Amino acid sequence: MMAMNVTDILGQIDLFRDMDAVAIGELAIEASVRRLAAREILFHEGDEGNHFFILREGSVRAYKTSPGGKESTIKIIHAGEFFAETVLFGVGNYPATAVAATDSIVVSLHRQSFLAMLDRREWRDIFIAACFGKMRYLTDTIHHLSSHDVEGRFFMFLLNTYGRRDCYEIPLPKKDIASAIGTMPETFSRMIQRLSAEGTIRWERSTLTLRSGFWYRFNEGGGEYDGAD
Repeated sequence: MMAMNVTDILGQIDLFRDMDAVAIGELAIEASVRRLAAREILFHEGDEGNHFFILREGSVRAYKTSPGGKESTIKIIHAGEFFAETVLFGVGNYPATAVAATDSIVVSLHRQSFLAMLDRREWRDIFIAACFGKMRYLTDTIHHLSSHDVEGRFFMFLLNTYGRRDCYEIPLPKKDIASAIGTMPETFSRMIQRLSAEGTIRWERSTLTLRSGFWYRFNEGGGEYDGAD
Protein backbone atom coordinates (compact mmCIF):
# COMPACT_ATOMS: atom_id res chain seq x y z
CA MET A 1 0.00 0.00 0.00
CA MET A 2 2.78 2.42 0.83
CA ALA A 3 4.23 2.04 -2.70
CA MET A 4 0.95 2.88 -4.42
CA ASN A 5 0.59 6.36 -5.87
CA VAL A 6 -2.54 8.50 -5.91
CA THR A 7 -3.42 7.52 -9.47
CA ASP A 8 -3.35 3.82 -8.56
CA ILE A 9 -5.59 4.42 -5.55
CA LEU A 10 -8.13 6.52 -7.45
CA GLY A 11 -8.35 3.87 -10.15
CA GLN A 12 -9.43 1.29 -7.56
CA ILE A 13 -12.29 3.38 -6.14
CA ASP A 14 -15.77 2.61 -7.51
CA LEU A 15 -16.57 6.27 -8.15
CA PHE A 16 -13.75 6.49 -10.69
CA ARG A 17 -13.91 3.05 -12.30
CA ASP A 18 -15.47 4.40 -15.52
CA MET A 19 -13.05 7.32 -15.79
CA ASP A 20 -10.25 6.99 -18.34
CA ALA A 21 -6.64 6.87 -17.21
CA VAL A 22 -5.83 10.35 -18.56
CA ALA A 23 -8.68 11.93 -16.59
CA ILE A 24 -7.67 10.08 -13.41
CA GLY A 25 -4.11 11.30 -13.88
CA GLU A 26 -5.31 14.90 -14.18
CA LEU A 27 -7.38 14.56 -11.03
CA ALA A 28 -4.48 12.98 -9.14
CA ILE A 29 -2.15 15.93 -9.75
CA GLU A 30 -3.58 17.92 -6.83
CA ALA A 31 -4.81 14.95 -4.82
CA SER A 32 -3.04 13.47 -1.82
CA VAL A 33 -3.28 10.44 0.45
CA ARG A 34 -3.46 10.79 4.21
CA ARG A 35 -3.28 8.15 6.92
CA LEU A 36 -5.36 8.74 10.04
CA ALA A 37 -5.00 7.03 13.39
CA ALA A 38 -8.18 6.00 15.19
CA ARG A 39 -9.87 9.05 16.81
CA GLU A 40 -7.77 11.49 14.76
CA ILE A 41 -9.75 14.48 13.49
CA LEU A 42 -9.72 15.03 9.72
CA PHE A 43 -11.58 18.35 9.91
CA HIS A 44 -13.82 20.19 12.36
CA GLU A 45 -17.31 21.51 11.83
CA GLY A 46 -16.99 25.10 10.64
CA ASP A 47 -13.45 24.73 9.22
CA GLU A 48 -12.90 26.30 5.83
CA GLY A 49 -13.37 23.61 3.21
CA ASN A 50 -11.18 23.43 0.12
CA HIS A 51 -11.09 19.64 -0.22
CA PHE A 52 -13.48 16.76 -0.30
CA PHE A 53 -12.51 13.20 0.48
CA ILE A 54 -12.81 9.56 -0.46
CA LEU A 55 -12.23 6.88 2.15
CA ARG A 56 -9.78 4.26 0.89
CA GLU A 57 -9.56 2.11 4.01
CA GLY A 58 -11.05 2.07 7.51
CA SER A 59 -14.09 4.01 8.74
CA VAL A 60 -14.80 7.65 9.53
CA ARG A 61 -17.54 9.09 11.73
CA ALA A 62 -19.20 12.34 10.67
CA TYR A 63 -20.98 14.19 13.48
CA LYS A 64 -22.43 17.55 14.43
CA THR A 65 -22.11 19.18 17.84
CA SER A 66 -24.96 20.95 19.61
CA PRO A 67 -24.44 24.27 21.48
CA GLY A 68 -24.41 22.19 24.66
CA GLY A 69 -21.58 20.03 23.36
CA LYS A 70 -23.59 16.89 22.54
CA GLU A 71 -22.37 14.97 19.49
CA SER A 72 -24.90 13.59 17.00
CA THR A 73 -23.55 11.11 14.49
CA ILE A 74 -24.70 11.80 10.94
CA LYS A 75 -23.08 8.84 9.28
CA ILE A 76 -20.45 6.16 9.64
CA ILE A 77 -18.45 6.36 6.40
CA HIS A 78 -16.95 3.20 4.98
CA ALA A 79 -14.25 2.36 2.44
CA GLY A 80 -15.12 3.50 -1.07
CA GLU A 81 -17.49 6.27 0.03
CA PHE A 82 -16.94 9.98 -0.60
CA PHE A 83 -17.77 12.73 1.88
CA ALA A 84 -17.58 16.50 2.48
CA GLU A 85 -18.87 16.99 -1.06
CA THR A 86 -20.87 20.04 0.09
CA VAL A 87 -17.72 22.15 -0.40
CA LEU A 88 -18.12 21.57 -4.14
CA PHE A 89 -21.40 23.44 -4.24
CA GLY A 90 -20.59 26.83 -2.79
CA VAL A 91 -20.59 25.88 0.91
CA GLY A 92 -17.42 27.45 2.26
CA ASN A 93 -17.18 25.53 5.52
CA TYR A 94 -17.47 21.90 6.53
CA PRO A 95 -20.96 21.35 8.02
CA ALA A 96 -19.81 18.54 10.34
CA THR A 97 -16.73 17.11 12.03
CA ALA A 98 -15.02 14.05 10.56
CA VAL A 99 -13.03 11.78 12.87
CA ALA A 100 -11.39 8.44 12.10
CA ALA A 101 -13.37 5.69 13.84
CA THR A 102 -10.56 3.24 13.06
CA ASP A 103 -7.11 3.54 11.50
CA SER A 104 -7.97 4.87 8.06
CA ILE A 105 -6.63 6.09 4.72
CA VAL A 106 -8.33 8.96 2.92
CA VAL A 107 -7.78 10.51 -0.48
CA SER A 108 -8.01 14.29 -0.42
CA LEU A 109 -9.22 15.94 -3.64
CA HIS A 110 -8.89 19.66 -4.18
CA ARG A 111 -12.19 21.44 -4.83
CA GLN A 112 -11.08 23.31 -7.95
CA SER A 113 -9.50 20.32 -9.69
CA PHE A 114 -12.61 18.23 -9.06
CA LEU A 115 -14.93 20.96 -10.32
CA ALA A 116 -12.91 21.03 -13.52
CA MET A 117 -13.66 17.33 -13.97
CA LEU A 118 -17.39 18.05 -13.75
CA ASP A 119 -17.14 19.91 -17.05
CA ARG A 120 -17.08 16.45 -18.64
CA ARG A 121 -20.69 15.44 -19.06
CA GLU A 122 -20.15 11.69 -18.72
CA TRP A 123 -18.28 12.15 -15.45
CA ARG A 124 -20.77 14.74 -14.18
CA ASP A 125 -23.64 12.26 -14.71
CA ILE A 126 -21.80 9.57 -12.73
CA PHE A 127 -21.13 11.94 -9.84
CA ILE A 128 -24.69 13.30 -9.74
CA ALA A 129 -26.04 9.75 -9.62
CA ALA A 130 -23.70 9.00 -6.69
CA CYS A 131 -24.94 12.12 -4.87
CA PHE A 132 -28.55 11.03 -5.30
CA GLY A 133 -27.58 7.67 -3.85
CA LYS A 134 -26.34 9.43 -0.71
CA MET A 135 -29.57 11.41 -0.51
CA ARG A 136 -31.57 8.18 -0.59
CA TYR A 137 -29.41 6.82 2.21
CA LEU A 138 -30.09 9.86 4.40
CA THR A 139 -33.83 9.64 3.67
CA ASP A 140 -33.84 5.97 4.69
CA THR A 141 -31.89 6.83 7.85
CA ILE A 142 -34.45 9.42 8.90
CA HIS A 143 -37.22 6.88 8.29
CA HIS A 144 -35.53 4.23 10.43
CA LEU A 145 -34.86 6.66 13.29
CA SER A 146 -38.50 7.75 13.36
CA SER A 147 -40.13 4.36 12.76
CA HIS A 148 -38.13 1.88 14.82
CA ASP A 149 -37.31 1.49 18.50
CA VAL A 150 -33.70 1.41 19.72
CA GLU A 151 -33.40 -2.35 19.32
CA GLY A 152 -34.70 -2.23 15.75
CA ARG A 153 -32.41 0.65 14.87
CA PHE A 154 -29.41 -1.24 16.26
CA PHE A 155 -30.02 -4.35 14.17
CA MET A 156 -30.74 -2.24 11.09
CA PHE A 157 -27.42 -0.47 11.74
CA LEU A 158 -25.65 -3.84 11.75
CA LEU A 159 -27.42 -4.88 8.57
CA ASN A 160 -26.78 -1.64 6.68
CA THR A 161 -23.21 -1.18 7.90
CA TYR A 162 -21.77 -4.69 7.92
CA GLY A 163 -24.28 -6.86 6.09
CA ARG A 164 -26.09 -10.01 7.15
CA ARG A 165 -23.76 -12.12 9.29
CA ASP A 166 -23.83 -14.30 12.37
CA CYS A 167 -20.64 -12.79 13.79
CA TYR A 168 -19.24 -9.26 13.52
CA GLU A 169 -15.96 -7.58 14.27
CA ILE A 170 -16.99 -4.08 15.35
CA PRO A 171 -14.14 -1.62 15.90
CA LEU A 172 -16.42 1.29 16.80
CA PRO A 173 -16.85 2.30 20.46
CA LYS A 174 -20.33 1.56 21.76
CA LYS A 175 -20.95 5.25 22.40
CA ASP A 176 -20.41 5.95 18.69
CA ILE A 177 -22.90 3.26 17.74
CA ALA A 178 -25.40 4.72 20.22
CA SER A 179 -24.98 8.12 18.61
CA ALA A 180 -25.33 6.64 15.11
CA ILE A 181 -28.71 5.08 15.99
CA GLY A 182 -29.97 8.15 17.81
CA THR A 183 -29.93 7.07 21.43
CA MET A 184 -28.04 7.72 24.66
CA PRO A 185 -25.06 5.50 25.60
CA GLU A 186 -26.82 4.53 28.84
CA THR A 187 -29.94 3.42 26.96
CA PHE A 188 -27.81 1.49 24.48
CA SER A 189 -25.89 -0.25 27.30
CA ARG A 190 -29.13 -1.34 28.99
CA MET A 191 -30.42 -2.74 25.71
CA ILE A 192 -27.17 -4.68 25.14
CA GLN A 193 -27.37 -6.09 28.69
CA ARG A 194 -30.96 -7.21 28.11
CA LEU A 195 -30.21 -8.83 24.73
CA SER A 196 -27.20 -10.58 26.25
CA ALA A 197 -29.26 -11.90 29.16
CA GLU A 198 -31.88 -13.19 26.72
CA GLY A 199 -29.20 -14.98 24.72
CA THR A 200 -29.95 -13.02 21.57
CA ILE A 201 -26.39 -11.69 21.36
CA ARG A 202 -22.97 -12.23 22.88
CA TRP A 203 -20.60 -9.25 22.79
CA GLU A 204 -17.02 -9.85 23.90
CA ARG A 205 -14.52 -7.07 23.26
CA SER A 206 -15.00 -6.17 19.58
CA THR A 207 -16.70 -9.44 18.60
CA LEU A 208 -20.51 -9.51 18.42
CA THR A 209 -22.19 -12.87 17.86
CA LEU A 210 -25.90 -13.24 17.14
CA ARG A 211 -28.08 -16.15 18.16
CA SER A 212 -28.12 -18.88 15.52
CA GLY A 213 -30.77 -18.18 12.90
CA PHE A 214 -31.32 -14.61 14.11
CA TRP A 215 -31.72 -13.03 10.69
CA TYR A 216 -34.32 -15.57 9.61
CA ARG A 217 -36.61 -14.17 12.27
CA PHE A 218 -35.77 -10.51 11.84
CA ASN A 219 -38.39 -8.36 10.15
CA GLU A 220 -36.37 -5.80 8.19
CA GLY A 221 -39.42 -3.70 7.38
CA GLY A 222 -40.55 -3.52 10.99
CA GLY A 223 -37.07 -3.69 12.52
CA GLU A 224 -38.24 -6.34 14.97
CA TYR A 225 -37.06 -9.76 16.14
CA ASP A 226 -39.67 -12.24 17.25
CA GLY A 227 -37.29 -13.96 19.71
CA ALA A 228 -38.52 -17.46 18.88
CA ASP A 229 -36.14 -20.41 18.51
